Amino acid sequence: MIIVSLLLSASLTSFSQETDAREIMRKSLQVTRLAGLETQTTLEIRDDKGNVRTRKTLMASRLFPDGTEKRVILFKEPADVRGTGILIFDHPDREDDMWLYLPALRKTRKIVSTEKSRSFMGSEFSNSDLSVASLDPFQYRLEGEETMDGEECWKILITPVNNDVRSEYGFAEKLVWISKKDLVTRRAELKDVNNKPWKEVTYGGIQLVDPAKGRYFITRMEIINLQNRRSSMMTIEKVDFNPSVNPEFFTLSFIESQ
Repeated sequence: MIIVSLLLSASLTSFSQETDAREIMRKSLQVTRLAGLETQTTLEIRDDKGNVRTRKTLMASRLFPDGTEKRVILFKEPADVRGTGILIFDHPDREDDMWLYLPALRKTRKIVSTEKSRSFMGSEFSNSDLSVASLDPFQYRLEGEETMDGEECWKILITPVNNDVRSEYGFAEKLVWISKKDLVTRRAELKDVNNKPWKEVTYGGIQLVDPAKGRYFITRMEIINLQNRRSSMMTIEKVDFNPSVNPEFFTLSFIESQ
């Protein structure tokens, strides 16, 4: 009877931790969902020798009534990537859609799920980093608390629910630090599909862009690849909160015409 009681207690504790961790993640995703936004961004890609390539982009996003968040990214500099466009639909109840337009080929193609873990434009960011992942493909566990950059944070371990999801997103574990104050992620550490340390991600420049709804935006993200010693920094230099972003921006015809 004592053994059964102990096992039941351990099971309930584990369930509570999973439930609490999932709820924290849900709220964390919610506080960064903005009604509409337009930005100017610089992406710096640094190789293992310290050489840097720079990309300049424009980005717009808008939250639609059905819960879908649509996002468009247009490359402006340098000349060899100018005109490249990416269109993303983050659906609330099904797999996201993502398209890539390459001006040199004058062709748009859909990015399939097996390409989510691939590099985004040669950087350490992956295609999946551009969209907001659904909660369902992953499991969550509260790993404790820790202060990160002066912020008291929850530590949450994220693991794929099965091997297909692991292969699709390219990681076996993701440990995130989420601020107790604003619920915005401050740091993440990833292990690859072989459970080896892979990437470290830091988030900064947190801005409260929609005070009425308590919505935040991360304006600086840096990824360091521990295996190849490369890194990438994404810096948002201009942020305009605009719930009325032109809906025509979020069409294939728009990215193909730029």
